[in-house]
Amino acid sequence: MKKQVLAIIAASFIAGTSFTTQAASTTTVSGGTIQFLGSVVDAPCSVSADSEHGIVTLDQVTLDSLGTKGTASGQAKAFSINLENCDVTTYTNATVTFHGQSSPDQAGVLANTAGSGAATGVALQLYGPDGNKLDVEKASSSQSLSNGTNKIPMSVDYMTTADAPTAGAVESVATFQITYS
Repeated sequence: MKKQVLAIIAASFIAGTSFTTQAASTTTVSGGTIQFLGSVVDAPCSVSADSEHGIVTLDQVTLDSLGTKGTASGQAKAFSINLENCDVTTYTNATVTFHGQSSPDQAGVLANTAGSGAATGVALQLYGPDGNKLDVEKASSSQSLSNGTNKIPMSVDYMTTADAPTAGAVESVATFQITYS
């Protein structure tokens, strides 16, 4: 009987040790942060998430392709502002207005704000849905809307703003507003 009690105690001890070992083999670490962003608008369309926080990556250009002061490189990069869930019962057209830091060398174009290592004498020219130059703080040409999904075509190009531009990074940030009519 004594041997059975010892065997039961030993089995209980082993089971307890095994349980303790399993509990000690887990650990919890910080996994990171997730930011949730959204908004509710009182408008005939909603801006798709890819347009609301978009990034347009322009192709590299050479200094020789920039041209003279006041000209674009001729290598515009197309992008679009995507509108979803449009209901054109009340409004059937939209214009886009970009807001951002204008170049001190040439009015209407987005300044190069790349900072250290930035190209000099280079800015960014926006183009509206009609393909014409679109100055910062000015409304684009009107784009007709239809029910459902709509894409407002836009583009951006390098603009030479000095007689002797230099190579380097080109960056700019702009916000935009949509006006429905």
